[in-house]
Amino acid sequence: MPRPADSSDFERLGGDLRQEMSATATGLRQEMSAMGADLRQEMSAMGADLRQEMSEMGTGLRHEMRAMGEQVRAELRQEIQATSEQVRTDLRQEIQASAAETRLQMEKFESRLLARVDASAAETRRYMGVVAEDLRSDIKAVAEGLGALDEKVERFRGEVREDFGKVDRRLLHLEVRVIGRSDRA
Repeated sequence: MPRPADSSDFERLGGDLRQEMSATATGLRQEMSAMGADLRQEMSAMGADLRQEMSEMGTGLRHEMRAMGEQVRAELRQEIQATSEQVRTDLRQEIQASAAETRLQMEKFESRLLARVDASAAETRRYMGVVAEDLRSDIKAVAEGLGALDEKVERFRGEVREDFGKVDRRLLHLEVRVIGRSDRA
């Protein structure tokens, strides 16, 4: 016969659920951290490529400027500086826009995930409520059965006591007869 569930079973189930939710949250944090690291690596690679391109452009422009003279060199320097600032400004804006978009996507993902976790927790609570109600019904049926068994055992004990009382009286009666015969002899 299975043993009836008690509150420690429910507490253990609740603890298991909390552990599962904690593990899911930890996994999500790790995924978000990995996504951030990937984004930083991509940005770093883009910066390195940009520096490489800028370096290559600078080398080519230096050769041209030497050939063109002092006045052309000054104009090119000014143009390179302006272009570099514009590229930096544009790159900063693109990086900021990309980071904002990534944050927005991560927030949407997090809210969807939290909604799914909440829905799953609510469903689990509903299921556990049904299971608990079933267990209560089973426990009630077992308790009623135990009550009926207790009554039967008590009746049986009463009958056994009566039977033993009869046997005791018969043994006493037999003993009196045996003693009475031994006294006559």
